[in-house]
Amino acid sequence: MVGPALKKFDSHKAIHDAGLGGAKERIEGMRELLAKEKYENLTEEITSFIEFVEGKIIVHADTEEEKGGLYTLAVKKNPDLHDKVQHLIRDHDLMKIIVDLMKKELENEEKDFQKLVDFSSSIIIVNEIHSRDEEEALLEK
Repeated sequence: MVGPALKKFDSHKAIHDAGLGGAKERIEGMRELLAKEKYENLTEEITSFIEFVEGKIIVHADTEEEKGGLYTLAVKKNPDLHDKVQHLIRDHDLMKIIVDLMKKELENEEKDFQKLVDFSSSIIIVNEIHSRDEEEALLEK
């Protein structure tokens, strides 16, 4: 069930901005470690990034999608939002897919660290576009 604050533009945007800010901070550290070829530390930073994304961004996404969540309520209130909500759900799916790709790459004996940093950047890009689209389409200003 969605609390009233999560239907409001400012409070919901603050949640999005906190998630994006935390992810962006981590990626800067990853880029520095990659440039210095500190792969053990980079592995730890990438693992921390994945945990952050799963714990903040994906949990938030799952809450929006659940029965009685923001998306269900938005479509119930305005059925014309159905297609937009489906696009937003696809954004969530893309972020989850990229996280899974990162986890698989980390299992490799020879990791492609550039690919892992690129995947991390991709999550940030998808999440930023997604957040602004969602705020514009679904939230009360």
